[in-house]
Amino acid sequence: MDFYHSWVYMYVINTEWFMWTVVYTVLAVNILSPLIAWYVIRGRKLIRTFLLLRKQK
Repeated sequence: MDFYHSWVYMYVINTEWFMWTVVYTVLAVNILSPLIAWYVIRGRKLIRTFLLLRKQK
């Protein structure tokens, strides 16, 4: 199959809006990944503790 002459490549993948969508998605993942990793590793416990202490006051 000649992928570079297919409809999907010519009218979707090889367009400016698709490339900018890919760029913005990669940028967002790179910026948010430390926050997501922190939340998974340590954040849930800290947030739960903070909310319990706040509720006790």
